Amino acid sequence: MTNLHSVFRFRIYLFVIPLIAMASCGEGITVDNQLPSQGTNTQNKSFKILIVGDSLTEGYGVSESEAYPFILEKKLNLESKGGLNKNFQVINGGISGATTSGGVSRINWLLRSNPDYLILALGGNDGLRGIPIEKIKENLSEIVVAAQKNNIPILLAGMKIPPNYGLEYSDSFTNLYSQVSREYNISLIPFLLEGVGGEPSMNLPDRIHPNPKGHEIIAKIVHEHLLKELSTIQ
Repeated sequence: MTNLHSVFRFRIYLFVIPLIAMASCGEGITVDNQLPSQGTNTQNKSFKILIVGDSLTEGYGVSESEAYPFILEKKLNLESKGGLNKNFQVINGGISGATTSGGVSRINWLLRSNPDYLILALGGNDGLRGIPIEKIKENLSEIVVAAQKNNIPILLAGMKIPPNYGLEYSDSFTNLYSQVSREYNISLIPFLLEGVGGEPSMNLPDRIHPNPKGHEIIAKIVHEHLLKELSTIQ
């Protein structure tokens, strides 16, 4: 992040109240016993990428094909013809309202999908609710450990929040992702919403959730980081 952090803070501060209202909603619970899946690639030899996230990952307010997990899978499979030599399946483990504690409670169930790679994109709702930083870090760490016990590489997606709980809290929240990344030696996307957060043209009218254009940008960011990681585990 360069100047976007301060721009994001200023713009998103204008809608702090609706953000807090969204954060106060209960965490969604799946009623389907099947693990969430993405796309139509069902070959047994697919390289499975599980994304554990919240409404940003689920694709709130857009169609399934417009959400970034679907776009990511499409990008990866198009490029597999150019050298990756893999069939990719992206599993969308996003639930609106999801928190890190919810991620802890369902990570073992999600890992039953036997992913080859994990993208962890949780924490935004925790920050908006003012959950203690150490608790968020503890939860993220527990999810990371669960994946590492299964020898699953991890890409952690960092988030930022508005300073409605004070600059000290918002800065500590931002920094906790790099701390988890260093402590567990996992890769990090500094800010999942780079170029999207606080940009009206990239979000739905609620100014909270990305629109299709915003999801395209998120998919590009994740794709760029993921390609670097995949090149090391070919």
